[in-house]
Amino acid sequence: LDSIEKKYAGLKDYTAEVSVHFDIETFKAPDMQARLYYKAPDKMKVESKRVFFFPRDGGYLNPSQFKKEDFEIRFLESSTDDGRKAVKLKLTPKKTKKNIQDFLLTIDTDRNLIREMEITQFDGREIKAVIDYGKFDGFELPVHIRLKLDIPSFETERPKEFDQLIQKTKRVTGTVEISYLNYKVNSGLSDEFFKESGSSRG
Repeated sequence: LDSIEKKYAGLKDYTAEVSVHFDIETFKAPDMQARLYYKAPDKMKVESKRVFFFPRDGGYLNPSQFKKEDFEIRFLESSTDDGRKAVKLKLTPKKTKKNIQDFLLTIDTDRNLIREMEITQFDGREIKAVIDYGKFDGFELPVHIRLKLDIPSFETERPKEFDQLIQKTKRVTGTVEISYLNYKVNSGLSDEFFKESGSSRG
């Protein structure tokens, strides 16, 4: 985790165009486009011309999210995939963070990148993110994130645009494909910008 934090120490902010495609049981939605803004350590904003659902958990890269002092960390295994060495870690927040119970991270130890992230929440929602990277202004940032969702049906009562998901089924599963384009890195986004109202949901 230290090596990831050092890798992105110079990343102050980024802006990118995002395209989101949903493939979720009982939920039909057109592809959505928006602009995403991030500022270290924890500010994120999404702007869209219309109602926009964006999965904040696993849907974007926040390199400051996993500070080792904030978690109980357990090593699970090491592996090699296509010649790339990786380790899997289980991170349990020392203090309750929103609804998150724990994270499972698969880290490429050669490039110090989070390849996969599995999120388990106290309400039973499970999210797995598989991340592909490209290089932008010297930083490796996501070009594609594939989210696999496994959600209790009661979770779908919010937000409103997910009302159609309320079914008698006990679990709702599906995928969300997020593509990133046209990055701008370290453009000097102000804190005040993130206080302005946006149209993000997630």
